[in-house]
Amino acid sequence: MLRYAVLISSAVALVSAVACGGGEKDGSNQGGSGGEGTNLLPGGSGDGDGDGDGDGDGGIDGCAPFEAEGCSGITYEGENVPLDIYVMFDLSCSMSCTVDQSGCCKDTNPAPVNEWRITPVREAMRHFLEDPASAGIGVGLGMFGDHNVGNPNDPMVCSVEAHADAEVPIGVLPGSAPDLIAALEAAEPQGGTPTHLAVDGACVYANAWREQNPSHKVVILLVTDGIPEHSCNANITSAVRAARECYDGGAGREIYVLGVEANNNNSLAQLNEIADAGGTRQAYLTDANDVAGSVLAALNAIRADASIPCTLNVPKPDGGTVDYGKVNVGICDAAEQTVPTFFVDDPAKCERGAWYYEGTGDNRVVQLCDQTCGVVGVSGASLTLSVGCNTVVR
Repeated sequence: MLRYAVLISSAVALVSAVACGGGEKDGSNQGGSGGEGTNLLPGGSGDGDGDGDGDGDGGIDGCAPFEAEGCSGITYEGENVPLDIYVMFDLSCSMSCTVDQSGCCKDTNPAPVNEWRITPVREAMRHFLEDPASAGIGVGLGMFGDHNVGNPNDPMVCSVEAHADAEVPIGVLPGSAPDLIAALEAAEPQGGTPTHLAVDGACVYANAWREQNPSHKVVILLVTDGIPEHSCNANITSAVRAARECYDGGAGREIYVLGVEANNNNSLAQLNEIADAGGTRQAYLTDANDVAGSVLAALNAIRADASIPCTLNVPKPDGGTVDYGKVNVGICDAAEQTVPTFFVDDPAKCERGAWYYEGTGDNRVVQLCDQTCGVVGVSGASLTLSVGCNTVVR
């Protein structure tokens, strides 16, 4: 399991201006889109035999503690911020097909309901929602197709607003599981696939939820069996645009894509495009020979990926002001080797060991570069945050 801690400099108060060595840049003028981070809980002393996650000398296991010309630290344990997943579920009529069919099969070539594409997806979702490993995660549910959310008898509404209301609001598992499962069981495939509106609507809901719950990490999971088509001028270009705007356009909202097996050779490439634009690189795809099993495996993988703590809140002293030019990150990899870390002033300069700030003013958070995040995401790695010594800059 990943363990991580925070080192708060005991050589200076955060409101002071003591110089403890380091680079010349202060790394304090960075803008960005803001983000979620890791909560910090007090632990043991870094220079004594505290009861935190240290090893008595401020280090963690075999790695030396962060040090900059005599600055010492107090160790703080960290815990993941609450993770919320907003699921946008494809209710298009093709979900009534078997894995080998396409179209609106319940009307043109009906198969038994237990063979519908939606059936094993419901089963996998139920297992995921009831899994003890999912306890504590917030999950909400939206649905999209040729109707307004929540009322399948309404005429098709081609607007973002029609897709921005949750069928089931985000609630913490396991308490919210019964409502989510009931909504999935009651849903009947019937419409088209206006993916761009689904993504836009999910982004509106997720952003509003995040505003009400600023300490949470909120991600979107798009579950779909096909490419955007048949309704509301849907096409892949619009869907990719929606995903990119949600992720890069200021919200920083990651969009995971789970593609249910469909008889369409274009699905893989197009779903990968949406996932890449949404900051999650590529879609998770099901296996036609085991739809339920592969959907569950994908859901578990998404849960694990979304939970890696690569965004860190910088702790603020009571009534004090953080000097963002005196923040450093320390990483001990799974082999208990210290990984050199440094600040970069632009995400385009990212490499292994690098980090940067997202946000502005007092809302800045430490964001690990993807290459750095990959190191701390390995079981056995540990992470520290040191405040009070001049930021190491490359």
